[in-house]
Order: sequence, then structure tokens, then C-alpha cells
Amino acid sequence: MLGLLCLPAVALSQSFDQGIERQFGDLRDAVRQAQWHRVEEQLPSLQHHYSLSPPQRSYLHLAEALLWQYRGEHRRAIPLYERIEPDSDVYLEARTNLAIAFLKQGWWSDAHRELEQLLARAEPEAELKNRWRMMLGMSQLQQGFYRDARTTFGTIDQNSRHSAHAWRGIGLTALHLGDHGGALNAFRRLKEKHAEEIPEGAFLVAFTYDRMNRLKLAEANYREALLHYQHQLQQTQKALAQRSPDAADTQSLEAQQNRLNTLISQSQYGLATIYDRR
Repeated sequence: MLGLLCLPAVALSQSFDQGIERQFGDLRDAVRQAQWHRVEEQLPSLQHHYSLSPPQRSYLHLAEALLWQYRGEHRRAIPLYERIEPDSDVYLEARTNLAIAFLKQGWWSDAHRELEQLLARAEPEAELKNRWRMMLGMSQLQQGFYRDARTTFGTIDQNSRHSAHAWRGIGLTALHLGDHGGALNAFRRLKEKHAEEIPEGAFLVAFTYDRMNRLKLAEANYREALLHYQHQLQQTQKALAQRSPDAADTQSLEAQQNRLNTLISQSQYGLATIYDRR
């Protein structure tokens, strides 16, 4: 006991700092792996420290805000993101998630303003800007700002990981604007280049021909889409049957199964409406 009391103040301080850093390392690991129960367990002890550095305090705000968003409490996350200073290493991540929180709340003007301010910044890497453009384009599409959305989607780089969603967005905006040729071009690109990521391309090509009243082409493409989706569904169900319920990819396979079932139903409905119009 006397040995501990005689330790120099510097040694105690270093030991304390190392302990805090270990805790922050565990917290960052939990956030990175989206293990929100761990985040919830670790936050209280860190939040009660009074000697945290500004970067540490900013990361605490970020972690707590992400936890609230995971719970669907987007309104409670917003002020935490807004506390993070522009010179923080997590500032851009915070502002990106702030825009998402605004969108989830239905605060479209706030979300658009935030995304436009982010896009005006010079320093972010191209792929991060592509993500912001995708978020802005999807919001504009949902709000019926079809021309603005089409322009926004068109600024996404072709080699971006968001390019498939960009082509889908361009096609949907073109469809809403009555530009059937533009919609077909985008949906064909989606079907030919991005079918694995976004399987809706085959259905959307058929649906566009349907909207153009080109019934023979619509029927042929609905049939092609139906056969494709039925085959994909069989493959997905086979993969699911070979996995345990708690396997890492079971949830994504189940989501894919539901998506394919929906596309099969939509394709069958499209065919039925064509038969009714004959």
C-alpha cells in the first residue's frame, strides 16, 4: 500500500491514460463491428471521466449517437452529432450520419442543406462524395424533385460502388418524367451490368415497355424476368437449406429470398394485366 502511495504522479497519470486508451480501443472495436450491446455497456464508464481529450469526447458523442440511431431514436442522435467540432477526425462521419438522421425524421430541407454543404467541401475522397450524392438523389426522388434527382444521380462516378443505385435512380427519374427511352437505357444497364447487386433491372425493363404500351415486348420481358427470378429463388432457397439459422449470411439470404418473391409476384401481375388488355 505504501509503495502505491509513493508512486510518482507522472506514473499514475500514464497508467490512467493507458487505461482510458484501452477502453476507447474496446469502444471503437465494438462500434466497428456494430456490437451495440458492447457499446451500451462501455459508454457509461467513459462518459464520467472529466479529463478526456477533445478527440475522445468527440468519439463518445459519435458512439452514443450511433447507438441511438441503431435504436431508431434519430431525434436523440441529432444534438450529439452537432456537438462534434469541424476539426475532429470523426466530423465527416458525424455529419453524414446527421444527414441520415434528418432523412429518417422526414426533415428533408435540413437533410438537403447538410448534404449540399458536405458536397461543397473540397477535401473528402471521391467515394465519400459519391455516397453523399446517392443520399441526396434518393431523397430528391422520394420528394418528387425528379429533375434535380436525375442530375444528382448523373454526377456519381461510373466506377463507384454506388453506380448500380445511380443507374436505378436515373431510370426511375426518367420514368417519372416520361422519358421512356432514358428509362430503358438505364434499366438495361442495370440488368446487364448490375443484376447481382440490384435484381430489379429485368422487371423494370419489362415495366417500362408496359408503360410505353409495347405489349409484345413487355410480355417477352416479363416472361424472361419471371424465369430469371424463379431460378434465382431456387438457388437462394438451396443455399438457405444448407446453412444453420445463426450462420453469418442467413439473414441476407432471407432478405434476398423475400426480394425475389416480391419480384416474381410483380412480374406475374405484369403478365396478367397484359392478358387482360388483349
